[in-house]
Amino acid sequence: MRQRFALVFNERAGSIRPRLLKRVLAGLRKAGASVTPVEARNPEEATRLVQQIARTGSVDAVIAAGGDGTIRAVAAGVCGTSLPVGIIPLGTGNVMKHEIGLASSADDIVHTLLEGPVFSARAGLVNGAPFFLMVGAGFDGRIVAGLDHKTKRLLGRAAYAVPVTRALAAGAEHFDVDVDGTPYEANWIIVSNAAHYGGSFVLTRQTQLGADRLIAIIVTGKTRRALLEASLALATGRLSNPATCPKGVIVRPARHVKIGARVPVHVEVDGDEAGVSPVEITSGGPEVRLIATPAYVADLTNRHTNHLPLIM
Repeated sequence: MRQRFALVFNERAGSIRPRLLKRVLAGLRKAGASVTPVEARNPEEATRLVQQIARTGSVDAVIAAGGDGTIRAVAAGVCGTSLPVGIIPLGTGNVMKHEIGLASSADDIVHTLLEGPVFSARAGLVNGAPFFLMVGAGFDGRIVAGLDHKTKRLLGRAAYAVPVTRALAAGAEHFDVDVDGTPYEANWIIVSNAAHYGGSFVLTRQTQLGADRLIAIIVTGKTRRALLEASLALATGRLSNPATCPKGVIVRPARHVKIGARVPVHVEVDGDEAGVSPVEITSGGPEVRLIATPAYVADLTNRHTNHLPLIM
């Protein structure tokens, strides 16, 4: 049982969810665990502080309490070390929570942090920096860039309604993409290291965190309708099924992706705004050890044994 934790907390994530943090911390201390808070003013500082903690060997695990951006900053700090990362999901989408099958109750989170199994996941790299979930460009890049963070903290996922409507109203973008030497003209692209997207939506069944495989989902349709169809297919689970995936959407494995070298487009990384292209994405980044649920690790092991399916 893990007993010594460092806690990195993003106090800006969520509005009511910090109550969950208090309940989890109380549960950990009731179990005899010690929790050392780590104050960080921004993701870069969080990564540096976690790197220092990882070198000291003073804790059994570091906890990322916040959204997917906080988790990314913490995980980047422990990459290549044996120190595992656990999460307390306080963000809006919480893709990582859904990816590893983490329950919402404080008791379940406490149990996972104390005794959950650990698995290794290899990061992807975007312009040399690690990411763990996805990189999106075009449509979702515009949505994240147009998001008002005060409204997001107040309304949660409902805050996305306005930027989604604006991005659809603006129509399709056309930008250059190269996937492993094959050029495309895209309207939207997501390069994913995980199965989930935007929370509980299933983006692809071609990979999952820990499978160490990037999948590119490329929307090549040139119209607003193509964007809408792809968005609705994602929301209803049809994008992940080859039989129901809309025309004009290409799903393929990827090792080296270049986006927007000629035409700049908005980019998001693990749900956070990341400026504009060009960006270069590669597989084979550093490994991070993550604390998950037994069910997730068992499923990952089973899929490794039976080989994840691929659409070429």
